[in-house]
Amino acid sequence: MKVRLFILIVILAFLYFSFFQTHPCVGQHLSTHSSTLSAKNGEGKPEEDLRGSTPQAIEEYEKEKLAKMKKNIGRRLLTVKTINPAVFYESPDNLEKKLRIKREKEGFVITEVVQNRSGTKNFYQVKFDSRETGYLTADANHLEIKIKEGSLISVPKKTSTRKTSPNQSKVLASQAVELVKNHLTPAGSVEKRMEEERAKSFPYPTWRYEAKEIGEKKFRVLQYVEERSAPPFARTWIVDLSTKEIKPENQAAKAIYR
Repeated sequence: MKVRLFILIVILAFLYFSFFQTHPCVGQHLSTHSSTLSAKNGEGKPEEDLRGSTPQAIEEYEKEKLAKMKKNIGRRLLTVKTINPAVFYESPDNLEKKLRIKREKEGFVITEVVQNRSGTKNFYQVKFDSRETGYLTADANHLEIKIKEGSLISVPKKTSTRKTSPNQSKVLASQAVELVKNHLTPAGSVEKRMEEERAKSFPYPTWRYEAKEIGEKKFRVLQYVEERSAPPFARTWIVDLSTKEIKPENQAAKAIYR
């Protein structure tokens, strides 16, 4: 009986190895199928995920993230004292020094997106109603999280009782942009200075303008600038069309008047 069982086991083993040597694709198929199941179950990464870690993909991701942050420039919010309040810093390079908010509620406007010196973190530069400047963490959707928590409140823009047509708004916005373009600096108009800089190192810098209405005949004009070897940034001006007054708002805009 034992001899028969031994012979049966030897025959089955011989048939098993003969089959897989003759049909190696079966083993490959099983291996591939197993890998596919592992990827679906989160145990492995598909090729698309691996491609996402290339330097070019990372650079594209960073550009998209920065563009998303810059959409918040000009946004007005209120900081509220809660159990877990939003933290503002005096400088993006020294997170030990926190800005002290004295009032129960303090309004501020996001004026710029900046990085620390090492380029590892992004911050919103904000201007408080008290005229103090602070820095709020911008990475990891920090702003949206704080709004959901209730420690920051988004304040809608002031709207005029007099309604303007879409065409009229476009005309006024275009006028505000033209005023900024032609505004004189020590080295000529804003637009002329940009063109001269590009002539020195074509095709950079590149730039575009955008005007956002912030009150009756008042606009915040933004100049988005992309340079060859520096992170993109924005310059902002406040334009009052009723008085033709133009004020550079953030440090990047003020710098070109020096």
